[in-house]
Amino acid sequence: MSYLDTKYINLASASLQKFKRVKTGLWTFRCPYCGDSKRNKTKTRGYLYTIKADVNYRCHNCGASMTFSNFLKEIDPIIHKQYVFERFKQGSTG
Repeated sequence: MSYLDTKYINLASASLQKFKRVKTGLWTFRCPYCGDSKRNKTKTRGYLYTIKADVNYRCHNCGASMTFSNFLKEIDPIIHKQYVFERFKQGSTG
């Protein structure tokens, strides 16, 4: 996981409910797709986690799963454009 991923996870955290860093490489929050539980507003089943050098998103309620880049694109397209541009500047895109 790169510094750039951490930076943009923190930027996106403002639009995610109940966002919390659990440990290095693992964050949890309420799923923006299914909203988790309607009865219990404290449940957080959406996760950003690292596998090798990549960050992925997974919801343990609705089963939504995608890369961090695609998740960021759906949550905040403006921040996603900045993220892609900075990755391009670093040379970490294909």
